[in-house]
Amino acid sequence: MGYDDALNLAMQKLSQIKPETVCGNCGVRYEGGEYFLSWFNMEKSLSNASVPHKILWLHYMTADGSKKEAGQLMSYREAAPALFYEPNFNKRAVRPLVNCFGKNPEKLIETGLALGGQKALTGDTSIKANVLPYLPLTFVIWKGCDEFPPGGNILFDKSAKTWFPPEDLAVLASFAVYELIGASKRL
Repeated sequence: MGYDDALNLAMQKLSQIKPETVCGNCGVRYEGGEYFLSWFNMEKSLSNASVPHKILWLHYMTADGSKKEAGQLMSYREAAPALFYEPNFNKRAVRPLVNCFGKNPEKLIETGLALGGQKALTGDTSIKANVLPYLPLTFVIWKGCDEFPPGGNILFDKSAKTWFPPEDLAVLASFAVYELIGASKRL
């Protein structure tokens, strides 16, 4: 299935839900026939999003997710027990995070705070940010040393499984990391 098919299916699903229900379920705003959602605490319009972002956001908007954080972190492996997803997640999300922030972990804190996140207590350096209204991610860096290179991970609140299937969680993490990387270059 290509982007067009996925987008059409997601738009069709959204059209079957009343806007006030969508807004109440996932914390978005609807005004003038347009949906607006918070992406790293920055309001974005659905219609101006790239097609891949639009598909992901539509999946979020049409999910029956939990509005409350579980307050417990989980790794991608816990969300996607099938191990064949994990290499793609590491390639698309974790490696770029470590490549950008592994040698300068304080830049992760600076960038995360600028995007509305808060310091977290995981790893050597970490930031927790609401990438979507009810969905925080925790970006973790472990400092390297003479024997080991820097490492990292992206952790999900356990409620993430109520919003997205494993494939979408990998895409979400990748989009979020590239948002952090882009913001770090602008700071």
